Amino acid sequence: MPWRIAADDVVPEAGRELAAVFGESLRTLVVYGSAAGPGFRADHSDVNLAAVVEPLEFAQLRLVAQWWARWRRHGMAAPLLLSASDLERSRDVFPLELLDLQARHRTLAGAELFTGLTFTPESVRAECEREAKGKLVRLRGLYLELAGSARALRALMLDSRKTFLHVLRGLLYLRAEPWDRDGQVVVTAFEHHFACKLPILAALTAPFLDGPVEERFGEYLAEVELLATIADREAQAP
Repeated sequence: MPWRIAADDVVPEAGRELAAVFGESLRTLVVYGSAAGPGFRADHSDVNLAAVVEPLEFAQLRLVAQWWARWRRHGMAAPLLLSASDLERSRDVFPLELLDLQARHRTLAGAELFTGLTFTPESVRAECEREAKGKLVRLRGLYLELAGSARALRALMLDSRKTFLHVLRGLLYLRAEPWDRDGQVVVTAFEHHFACKLPILAALTAPFLDGPVEERFGEYLAEVELLATIADREAQAP
């Protein structure tokens, strides 16, 4: 395989190789995220694959590690690997990730297993709460490590925005809003539904962040704390 291949060939060629690794154990193989849609830019975005395999054994993980060693240079992220039982048991633990995968994926091989997944409202709300509270504590700790570096703080905000956009999408999902929307639309819809303002998250979806970075980071923390409060409040909703 050459050092670089055409962007249009990465998904089908990598997918064929990965499907061959699993053989008859493969239940489904999908590409998800930005690489599954028309807006994908190979020079900026990772390629994400997910496979459901039964049985999923350590010997297969070793083969996938060899596969990834060849393909990571082409922008391939480490694949998401699930057994059939993992998929069933994860719906109440990782609903946000599975909702995102369900909304933006394309099946490359095997059966269509993600479209029909259902999630309880409480499992979605609970993960929104866990993500907001857990990442808030983590961001505070990282600030202590990175304070004094405007570049590092800016990168931290940009890197963490995806998590909080998922939290927004999850809480909007509880209000019967569609999942698959662009970041700016998600922020605007959230502000409308929950009567709040999230200017830093809105700016990060551009991404464009004006003003002193350290002050913006403090405002970012306040917005994340607000998300945690709203997720708590939704638990009390009728």
